[in-house]
Amino acid sequence: MKGSQRKGLAFKNPDKLHQLTQNRLLSKVSRETGSDHHHAQVDYLYQTLAETASSADYLYDKSKVYKSAGAYPNSEFGKNLKTTAELINSGVESRVYYVALNGFDTHVRQHEQQQKLFTDLGDGLAALADDLQKNGQWANTLVLVFSEFGRRVGQNASNGTDHGTANPVFLIGGSLQQKGILNDAPDLDNLDQGDLRHQVDFRGIYATVLRDWLGANDTSILGTDFERLRGLV
Repeated sequence: MKGSQRKGLAFKNPDKLHQLTQNRLLSKVSRETGSDHHHAQVDYLYQTLAETASSADYLYDKSKVYKSAGAYPNSEFGKNLKTTAELINSGVESRVYYVALNGFDTHVRQHEQQQKLFTDLGDGLAALADDLQKNGQWANTLVLVFSEFGRRVGQNASNGTDHGTANPVFLIGGSLQQKGILNDAPDLDNLDQGDLRHQVDFRGIYATVLRDWLGANDTSILGTDFERLRGLV
């Protein structure tokens, strides 16, 4: 991920990221930024590697500032949330963190899978909120929980559901101005070929977070002006 002023890093553990960049070959290559080889693409790779090594050092040092004692789920999702809380509470200068919980593609035996997944999701988010509240960071944090797809209303022959349309979105944080459910309950008597009809355009939620929380120009990012949820954050 690359922007005009900021770049994104994908990693799960600051210690492991730092360890990887300490590889002798990578360290040698990262120091050769600006070498006289006249290849723009190679220059770009050298620069990216050098910046990654520098970021790894920064994150490694910062991650030592605060170690969480919170009761996070003993899962990949829980561990990633714990790392996120530690980086936030340590004062890392990052405005966006992204964590994924996989397994919701429940075409088969959905009930058993979702029982575990939603428990992991709920317990993980509760631990994150508690951790940030104890360290005075909850009012500065907005958590957006979404799925890349919804599920159909009717169950299939394998005790699961197939890909659908509308899906819940959760906004959680200490500075929400509106709390509770923002739309009506789904109308199961008014389906679109077996799928729920959405009531809120997700792009409007995205635009709201971009402009009202992050202070970004949502129109230039999304390419058009979507109706925002006024007075939410």
